[in-house]
Amino acid sequence: MPQIYYERFDCDENGWNRQVGAHVFHQASHPAIRDKGIFMCGISEAAGQCEIERIDFGFHVLIFCLSGQGELFEGEQTWPFHAGQMAFQPARGQRGYRRIGSEPLHIAWLLLCDDARWAHLLQQHCYIKDHASGWHIHDAISLYQREALLHNAGQSHTLVMPALEMLSLQLERAVGSPNSHSGWSQQIHALFQRVASDLRREWRVDELAQQLQITPAHFHRLCMNHLGQAPGQYVFALRMQQAHRLLSQGMSVGAVASAVGYQEMASFSRRFRQHFAIAPSQIKQATCI
Repeated sequence: MPQIYYERFDCDENGWNRQVGAHVFHQASHPAIRDKGIFMCGISEAAGQCEIERIDFGFHVLIFCLSGQGELFEGEQTWPFHAGQMAFQPARGQRGYRRIGSEPLHIAWLLLCDDARWAHLLQQHCYIKDHASGWHIHDAISLYQREALLHNAGQSHTLVMPALEMLSLQLERAVGSPNSHSGWSQQIHALFQRVASDLRREWRVDELAQQLQITPAHFHRLCMNHLGQAPGQYVFALRMQQAHRLLSQGMSVGAVASAVGYQEMASFSRRFRQHFAIAPSQIKQATCI
């Protein structure tokens, strides 16, 4: 059932707005944005009256101020912000923001889905932080919006998905991820312990990244930093190590191939020989002497 909330826009025509939203009626629209925990994003400039208020809204409002001045408000309480700062409004309640001062207010903004991935950002009330990532977010949103328009127009070979991935990475770099306050090394090793316990399974890199709620590109970087190998290489090494142990215990080559996720014994034997410079059958023979 769709959520009902109230929005009040008190804005004149002295400004502009470019946006991308998750629903087909948004201009531009790209439903895949929801997979990144974003309901809508955009870049805007207001040179005149601009005040937006929401009641019982089901998303968080994240604003990066690029120039000018504005303020968040919640009842009688206000939080002024200016260029080089990030403003955050948690979901629910009755909150809004407005332009103040004489200069045009230029912002990059995102409406973040109210789910666990943004829990590390939450505080009881609105807040402001100094932040240097505003223009990076602006450029990523700008590119994504242009590519989404081309995609909606039916053009082939657009860069809408890479642009969305870039926006997600820039946002993650700017505000962190749900696990950014805990040790990545511990989390990665725990994840690969689960992989090692079920090597029959086909472990895809995107699936592993999803379990940490990060992008595959970020997961790849973390594996290189903490394991010294790409995730696919590390899974392969786990398969080969387990295969060597099982062969040393006297298990047949065919049974070992199946146990570590290979459907074809010939493919397993070839990869094993490439890794250890010895055929798997020779490992078994050596242990039987």
